[in-house]
Amino acid sequence: MTQAVTTTPPGSATDGPLDTGLVDTGETRLDFPDYCSIFAQDCPAGYKCAPYANDGGGAWNDARCVPIVDDPQAPTEPCMVEDTSPTGIDNCDGSSMCWDVDLETLEGTCVPFCIGSAAEPACADPCERCATDSSGFIALCLPTCDPVAQNCAEGEGCYPIDDYFACGPDASAPGTTVGSPCEFINGCPPGLVCVPSSGMPACEAVGCCTPTCAVGGFDPCPKLMPGTVCTPWYGEPPPPERCLVSEPGVCASP
Repeated sequence: MTQAVTTTPPGSATDGPLDTGLVDTGETRLDFPDYCSIFAQDCPAGYKCAPYANDGGGAWNDARCVPIVDDPQAPTEPCMVEDTSPTGIDNCDGSSMCWDVDLETLEGTCVPFCIGSAAEPACADPCERCATDSSGFIALCLPTCDPVAQNCAEGEGCYPIDDYFACGPDASAPGTTVGSPCEFINGCPPGLVCVPSSGMPACEAVGCCTPTCAVGGFDPCPKLMPGTVCTPWYGEPPPPERCLVSEPGVCASP
């Protein structure tokens, strides 16, 4: 989603707009790089490299050095931005940015930047995965979730993303239930996932919503969706670093 920020972060000693060229420190003049790296965090001390919109629009399309506020918020802590234009400035520390911002309250949560490189992104926490967007300027470590436990916040579901599950907004239409047609990953309510019609009996759409289940435990699928069994989501047992309570499966045709 578009994050909201302006030029003066809460608690900053900066009273005016951020100068992205040369900063007069009173004794020395500090050169900012023409381009900074989210992964390398190669800005001068007291600044962080953050994504922003260089055209004043609503989408990230560049990165620049922005000041780190005094007494900043750490990852997982609540944060604030000041406006609805992504300038990259918030009150998170130098290792994170304010994410999932409510555009009415301007509040969000500090989420850590990915480490490593664009070619080999990584996260320090094994229970997180590096998520990027099409702009190439967003690289954030987002927590994985358990599709069986559904340990996401209210209004979110645990949905499959590449080789892991992550919390995402529930975008299902009202009345969507077991067997309902779906098209997008988060097009089913929490506890259900959208799978291709080839794995579903009597599914006449591109995909249909099917329940999640725990492989090796009680199989609720024959009752929830006749003609299905609890089928492992992964081709082999997931390694421990996936941070799952149980091996996830979905109700699908045997």
